[in-house]
Amino acid sequence: MVALDVFADADTQLAAEQVYKIDYANNGFDAKQLEAALDQIDTIDMQGFAYGSGFEAQPDLLERISQRLPLIGNTPEVVRKLKDAASFFQVLDHLAIPHPEVSFTSLSNAEGWLCKEEGGSGGAHVFNARVNQALKKGQYYQRVMDGTPISMLFAANGNEVQVVGFNQQWVSPIEGKPYRYGGIVGNANLPLGIKKALQETAEKITATFGLRGLNSLDVIWQGTQFWVLEINPRLSSTLDLYQSREANLFALHVRAVNGDLRHFPEISARSKARNVLYARQDLVISENLVWPEWTADIPPAQTKISQHQPICTVLADANTASDAHDLVFERVDQLSALLFK
Repeated sequence: MVALDVFADADTQLAAEQVYKIDYANNGFDAKQLEAALDQIDTIDMQGFAYGSGFEAQPDLLERISQRLPLIGNTPEVVRKLKDAASFFQVLDHLAIPHPEVSFTSLSNAEGWLCKEEGGSGGAHVFNARVNQALKKGQYYQRVMDGTPISMLFAANGNEVQVVGFNQQWVSPIEGKPYRYGGIVGNANLPLGIKKALQETAEKITATFGLRGLNSLDVIWQGTQFWVLEINPRLSSTLDLYQSREANLFALHVRAVNGDLRHFPEISARSKARNVLYARQDLVISENLVWPEWTADIPPAQTKISQHQPICTVLADANTASDAHDLVFERVDQLSALLFK
């Protein structure tokens, strides 16, 4: 396996035969750098190119990659359609799928509105809207909805879906980034009616856009209601919440991309949680640091990490989502005390 990665962390270097570190900024990869890396890779015996977050804003780059390697995921055209906000929300209206109100013109009253970027990920692109703010290309406004952010990971074959799991997210806000991604827990305790409604929603969207492989549906949930925020038409980090020796979800992704939803794996009922640990001050990773076994995305020794940048991911699992959530925050505090003593 060859990995092209923003962080090129220790985990990735252990898992892959070759690792290329690719710069990333403004919701996109450095396309020239990424394509130059592909020029150096012997792709003859490779099955294809599997992609995760970061490509939503660059369907043209995916298009060029597809000319070198088969894509193990949705086509660039599907990504392009789903990340065209105006078109996507019009389709949701046509399908009678609820979503927050959106606007593509400046606001005379910005209270209760967010400014978001098409193809953005990680929440860092979401800001509170300002009065008469001129929208840049790819930006749009979305009405704030009270409720809990949840998501559903599912596999699709172009027409049908199989649900992998339901998740609950939380944010880690800082000044200027009120919706910065914090963490997530799997096998969230949700009402059966909401679970069924989200599956039906994913089925409608899949049949309309031809989704394939693993995808995630992000919504705001309150009581018996929900509002769709977006579809992430690519491999999601929530895959790790359900991956196990018994459930090879990457193999499921490959089969689903090829139209096959048979042999669906048995998903564990235990809940896993993941939380990003951000640097509260500038930090250099010590060579003597012994990382707990419940950490991932570990930076190599002597890595310089600036304040507010991610250090690693903290993991936990338990019988219930509530217990996993509490345990992951206990471990975040424990590791923070070790790093910033």
